[in-house]
Amino acid sequence: MPKASQLFNEELSKVLHLKLLVKTVKEISKLSKSMIYRVLTLKTPYEPKPRSGRPHVTDIRSDRRIQRIASSQKMSVRDITRASRLQISKNTVHRRIIESGYMIRAKMSRRLPLSKLHISKR
Repeated sequence: MPKASQLFNEELSKVLHLKLLVKTVKEISKLSKSMIYRVLTLKTPYEPKPRSGRPHVTDIRSDRRIQRIASSQKMSVRDITRASRLQISKNTVHRRIIESGYMIRAKMSRRLPLSKLHISKR
């Protein structure tokens, strides 16, 4: 968890504007003093650090391959996982299809529906 909250562009411009008006840090500080000092002392423009997180199992190329398979044929998620030849779970494949925006409103089938013969035998 970060030590202080991130500054948004409007807050950043407000701090820099008040500094140009020769205000002290105490007058500026509705935010934390360390944040204001950091903004004022940095020579480069302020940008928040990229947040870390667990890296994706798939890269961009394999994401595109999954999306291409899903859009070209009507297959279940399990079949797409097998066809992609990647060591990933079917939940990951399902997430990548949803993230791609291909299946925005349609519900992705996790497995193929039962045939009429199987339904009658039940």
